[in-house]
Amino acid sequence: MDFNSSQNGTVAVDDPSSDLIFMVTLFRDPPSARYSAFAALLLIYAFTVAANAMLGLVIYLESNLHRPMYVLMALLAITDVVESTTALPRIMANLVASNLIPIPECIAQMFFYHVTIRVQSLILTTMSVDRYVAIVHPLRYHLIMSNSLVFKAFLATVALAGLPIFGYVAVVVRLNYCRMKVTSSPNCHSSMLLNLSCSDPYPSVIFNYINITTGIILPLLIVVLMYLLILLECRKPHLREGKGKAIHTCVTHIFVITVFFSSILFTFVSGLKLQTSIPGDLRSLQTLQYVLPPVLNPVVYGLRTAEIRRALARRLVGRVVPGESKMLRS
Repeated sequence: MDFNSSQNGTVAVDDPSSDLIFMVTLFRDPPSARYSAFAALLLIYAFTVAANAMLGLVIYLESNLHRPMYVLMALLAITDVVESTTALPRIMANLVASNLIPIPECIAQMFFYHVTIRVQSLILTTMSVDRYVAIVHPLRYHLIMSNSLVFKAFLATVALAGLPIFGYVAVVVRLNYCRMKVTSSPNCHSSMLLNLSCSDPYPSVIFNYINITTGIILPLLIVVLMYLLILLECRKPHLREGKGKAIHTCVTHIFVITVFFSSILFTFVSGLKLQTSIPGDLRSLQTLQYVLPPVLNPVVYGLRTAEIRRALARRLVGRVVPGESKMLRS
């Protein structure tokens, strides 16, 4: 194992009383690969922050976008920025600075990581409910969905996401770290900390599975149910003429959902079994959740949503792009 650190750092992770964790980071050797990986991650992070900030700003500035689905897009963009800021700077620091992270900092990162993941999951679930109401109950849409309801749902989402994670924190702060504190995980999460401890794993594992079920699996089942009901509705004769438009409004969201839940389920499942001996190419996939959804969400919503394209064009060049006004509204 290449600690790639000073002798003091090696001694620190060997010392059971030390609160330092050594993170075995990919691409540190040779140095040229290390700095190339750092530059790539820095570009990804800068693009993620800029693209999501632009999406949120356009939605905020354009009054015609002050509708529930677009407000949810803006809230998702903000959450993407928080998630990327929680994860990517730490990975970049591991590449060019110290691989050692104090346990308190690791627990703080774990808290924000788990909260943002659950918030994203619940926002995407709310989006699927919005699409269901818009397509299945269009005449009652404005009675059921509103911006105030979306903001209330978002506050409830943050509470539902944050409160269980305090349970994670309560579990990990009581862990007994008597092993060498070395991990292959690119960032801190509850399963990684559990793998480093000598404490009884069963309470933590049970709590972990409960949170995965309530924060990821249950929202995914609700999303699947919403779209099954939408597909059933689209088969009815009175929707045949508008079926194409109805499906178009859902395709973007379905793509975003697929990317998010695929990457997060892989990260959670593999994280439960993560060991320092796991192959490097597989360990690198642990970063998918921090990279793919935050990068793709603003691009996909910006490219596939006609009203956002028009709003962005007005802000950038001061006019509507020719032909855009004739396109179907997403």
